[in-house]
Amino acid sequence: MPRGQFYTVFTLGFAGAIALLGGILGAVLFWSKEAGAWAYVILNAHQIPQSWLEPGYIALFVTGTAVFAAYWIVRIQQAIIRWSRDRLLAKLNAEYHAVAQAQGTEYADEFIKRKVLAMAGEDARYLNLFGRNEMLHSLSAAGIRAQPPA
Repeated sequence: MPRGQFYTVFTLGFAGAIALLGGILGAVLFWSKEAGAWAYVILNAHQIPQSWLEPGYIALFVTGTAVFAAYWIVRIQQAIIRWSRDRLLAKLNAEYHAVAQAQGTEYADEFIKRKVLAMAGEDARYLNLFGRNEMLHSLSAAGIRAQPPA
């Protein structure tokens, strides 16, 4: 499994566990009579009206907080992956244009293909590199504007 895919699967598993545990804790709080009793004692000691803080609302808050935290853990991890990918694609695109200017596009195609395969290392079996058109399509899908060498 490629390293980046492992990080994604690990993060999804971790976030799923947080959401699942939050749901279980919410269910325990909902059906537990002690949670309502503790909320009543704490709020009554501070003269706070407790009508809004029933076990159902406590459980909903706890479950919602866990799901919210899991969602943002995944969003932050995916943002880091996107940022890293965009940086790498921009560097490869700049290198491609520099080599294409100096040596020509056919040499640059082969150079970039070999560089990417070397960067992937043993994970190269997961890559399916064809040529310049597919690379340009990937760059445009990533939002990077590829300019022909001048």
